[in-house]
Amino acid sequence: MPRILRALALILTLLAAPAAAQGPLPPAVVAVVDYQRVLREAKAAQSIRRQLEERRAAFEREVREEQARLVERERELTRQRPLLSPEAFAERRRQFEEEAARVQRLVQSRRQELDRAAAEAYARVRDAVVRVVSELAEEKGFNLVLPSSAVLLFAPELDLTEDVLKGVDRILPDVRVPEPPSGDGPPQGSGAGR
Repeated sequence: MPRILRALALILTLLAAPAAAQGPLPPAVVAVVDYQRVLREAKAAQSIRRQLEERRAAFEREVREEQARLVERERELTRQRPLLSPEAFAERRRQFEEEAARVQRLVQSRRQELDRAAAEAYARVRDAVVRVVSELAEEKGFNLVLPSSAVLLFAPELDLTEDVLKGVDRILPDVRVPEPPSGDGPPQGSGAGR
């Protein structure tokens, strides 16, 4: 048994030798940033939110109008049912269902486009935050910058949030949310099967 313990001690010594040869790690020089506050208060982020709210409101209006059009079309189809042969009614019903499915696909596609545009715009803000934090860390000698939400307690002088906000506003005062690809217009005005 003592032989096994000696072998284990030798292995542990050999494994520890490379770590000791690397030398001590530099002491952590820490700062914190309230990233959520930066995303709330940066001018570019506020501009993105305004643009997205406008687009969402317009999109919701278009969807409501299209839904109202489909509801009216379904009512008309129901009113015509007694006047149509079963085959004619079935054909018109099929056309209506195809139209409703097409509108649903278009609405889903537009939602995804809006989500992609938002992600692309916010990625520019995130890139600006990283750039500013890197510059501040270099300038002030920090080698570790943490989000304040991950830190339970910190001294106020370690908080870089104000400096980050000023820097982001300086290098990225505004971001235009990309327009959806052309060709996918609003769902309204689609009158297939009328």
